Amino acid sequence: MTALWNRVCLATMAVVGLLVLVLVPNREAVATGFLGVIAVLGWVFVGTYAYRNRWRDTDGGRVVMQLMLCLTVICTQGMLTILTDYQYPAREVIRPLLLLGIALAVLDLLLTMVRLQNLQRGERR
Repeated sequence: MTALWNRVCLATMAVVGLLVLVLVPNREAVATGFLGVIAVLGWVFVGTYAYRNRWRDTDGGRVVMQLMLCLTVICTQGMLTILTDYQYPAREVIRPLLLLGIALAVLDLLLTMVRLQNLQRGERR
């Protein structure tokens, strides 16, 4: 795949998403659909990245996998919440734990980025 193909695909999906948002009167259904799409795309990414990449070999690879896995799980949890009408067991504990996981994953991403940037600056001097 080329960068042009990526841009065309993203632009097409952006237009389709905006059209859905404008044309479908039930905004809750649209938001739920978008959440489901994010969850599915997230699982496809996590599976593909785990299978096809050596993500464990680099700090960047590990934090990308950690963050994507956390975001995918929280979107899946959101879909489960909607599909079960907010009634699945231990939701009041699972949701805050998942949000804590995302906060820690974003913090790890930030700390890793700053550390790697500092290492690169040290190499340039």
